[in-house]
Amino acid sequence: MNPPQIAETVSGYNFTWQKEMITIEVTRVHAHTDGRVTGEIAISTSAPGYGPHLHQAQFNFSSSRSRRELAKTLEEKYPKLVNWHDILEQLAVYTLDRARRGETVSKLETGDNIKPPEYILEPIILKNYPTIIFGDPSTAKSTVALIFAQIMTWPLAWIGHFSEIIPPPQPIVCLYLDYETDDDTIRWMLTKLQRGMKLPTLELNYRRCALPLAQDVDQIHRHISDTQAEVIIIDSLGLACGGELKEAESALAFFSALRQLKITSLILAHTAKNPETKKRSVFGSVFFEAQARSIWEIRKAQDTGEDEMDIALFHRKPPPFQRLCQPIGFNIKYGPDTMVVSQGKPRTIGEFLAALGTQAQIEELLKNGPMSTEEIARALDTTQNAINVAISRLKKKNRIIKLPGSKWGLTVELEL
Repeated sequence: MNPPQIAETVSGYNFTWQKEMITIEVTRVHAHTDGRVTGEIAISTSAPGYGPHLHQAQFNFSSSRSRRELAKTLEEKYPKLVNWHDILEQLAVYTLDRARRGETVSKLETGDNIKPPEYILEPIILKNYPTIIFGDPSTAKSTVALIFAQIMTWPLAWIGHFSEIIPPPQPIVCLYLDYETDDDTIRWMLTKLQRGMKLPTLELNYRRCALPLAQDVDQIHRHISDTQAEVIIIDSLGLACGGELKEAESALAFFSALRQLKITSLILAHTAKNPETKKRSVFGSVFFEAQARSIWEIRKAQDTGEDEMDIALFHRKPPPFQRLCQPIGFNIKYGPDTMVVSQGKPRTIGEFLAALGTQAQIEELLKNGPMSTEEIARALDTTQNAINVAISRLKKKNRIIKLPGSKWGLTVELEL
């Protein structure tokens, strides 16, 4: 029997025995820590008088017993079609070889033409990598994600609206993977945005999702291919991950599936609060933050009964090649059937002060007049050592100056 033709797919392989007219699609291949390699197989044939579908099941490629039992089953159902023992033996050998071989080794060299990593939506969405935006419930994460999707889809229409955000030079196709709402809700939000911003008819590739990403990766890959999407938006991480979020295995399975898609991603997530350190982070395993290349925290300020809100994005984890970015602010005003988005300034809103870095907080305090180190430490509820470090850095930047009476003041009038 001749070897099969083998084509790699996003989560497995397609095997074709042309002479025997047999095709076996292998998906969801998983190499276990105990050495087993498992996956799902779907067997079909182009032989006249059959299916084409013959059999579909989970399969253990490492088990000789599994091969014998499946070959016996197929021989009973299709005794004259092919030599099933040989087919399954080749299937197992080639699958095990590829699953354990992994990616090939590339030789990397420096050169004058090497380009730095790119942004699709600078400084938020890094090309070819996962970016996470996390925040408390009802902080407009989905709304901001839809705004970003439309900036990428219609970049020319958004030029000049936000000084901190740079639209891409060309339209970018997005695919919105929704685990939380429905298409009617998203369509209404887009319609309000289109009316409020006086934009042309807006479009968005949308898919309602129920299965965790790791179990749905093949179908999602097909949708990416069909829509020619360059960015996927995952709303949100909890349901897309599946399983217990605090377990490392859930996080690693999610990012392993995401890596198979080989696409830029924006992931929405919820907040974990550490009562001891008061640090806010992505809810779940530490691997969610470890695997994301860039992380932003979103916060909202809105008075009860008001149809207007201020949104701020704070950069919590920069890519390896970049420093932390300054906060980015939005103002969103809602009408009965409109949504108007404009640039905001997070430093001017009291609710956001605590989310700024220590140096920025000190500058905000000193806008109200000179203060001593002790007064600053009390106002920010932190130690004098932490304040001394921040003050030293502000002095080196020529942002503050020592005044009589051991007080500190601003050297320049900062923008309000």
